[in-house]
Amino acid sequence: MHIKKITLEQILPCLADTSKIRFVAAIDRDVSEILPYLNAVLKGAIYNHGARSLTIKKGGRLITIHPRQIAAGKAIDEKDAQEIIEWLKGLLNDCWEKRGTIVPSFERRERLVALDIYKLLPGTNCKKCGELTCLAFAVKLADERAGVMECSGLFSGDWGEKRGILIRLLRDSGYSVPPAFTD
Repeated sequence: MHIKKITLEQILPCLADTSKIRFVAAIDRDVSEILPYLNAVLKGAIYNHGARSLTIKKGGRLITIHPRQIAAGKAIDEKDAQEIIEWLKGLLNDCWEKRGTIVPSFERRERLVALDIYKLLPGTNCKKCGELTCLAFAVKLADERAGVMECSGLFSGDWGEKRGILIRLLRDSGYSVPPAFTD
C-alpha cells in the first residue's frame, strides 16, 4: 500500500452551501507522481502540472488533491468527509498499483463554463426545465445540479448538431451523460 494514512485536519463551514462542511486532510506521503495517472483515468479531472494539483468532481463536490493535502467542499458532515477520504485513499493506491498499465496524462482540462453550454442550448427560454432562462439552466448544468435531459427543447426540433456537440463536450469533460449517448 503506497498511502497508509490520510488524516482529517480541519473542518470549516462550506462557502457554497452553509448546510455542509469543507475540509482539509493531510496525506502521509507526496502523491505528485500519481496525479498524471489519475488524470488519465478520471474523466473530467482538472490537472495542473505546474501547481502539482488535480481537481475532481464527485457527487456535486469539488475535491482538490495537492502533493500532501486534500481539500474538499460540500461534505455533509465529518462522517461523510471520512468516507470521501477513504475513497480517495483507495483510488490513489489503486492508481499507484496499476501505474504500469496506465499512460500518464499531463493534459490540462478546463472546467466547463456556463456560457459555453448556453451557446449550445436552444435559447428559447421555454421554462420546461424548471428554470426561467436557458442561461439559468446552463449554470445549473455546468455545476451538475441539472442533467442535460431536462432540456426537452434540445431533444426536439432541429437541434441535432448542437445537441451532439453539447453531449460530446459534457462527456469529454467528465459530466454525467445518459447511457444512450455514450460511445
